[in-house]
Amino acid sequence: MRASHVSDTMDWINIRAVRSARRHKVGNQRIMEAMADAGEPAVIGDQLHYVGTDARGVKLEIVAVPDDRNPGDLAVIHAMPTNFRGNEGEGA
Repeated sequence: MRASHVSDTMDWINIRAVRSARRHKVGNQRIMEAMADAGEPAVIGDQLHYVGTDARGVKLEIVAVPDDRNPGDLAVIHAMPTNFRGNEGEGA
């Protein structure tokens, strides 16, 4: 993924999906769609946590960190459909 626009609040940046992000067979386009849909990420340390829906209607959780290969860019290290977690975190 190169020169990708994630949301109106972010400038054009490069986003790279590392091997670990591909573990659950989520493609680059779906990652970008979900990140754009998610809006502002939750920031935990140096990680950006996104939860958004792709064009297929699948809700994805995505974790991105600063890219150590390309300063100023992001590396997606995790992308997974939220339903893979089962009922974890649902309810009160």
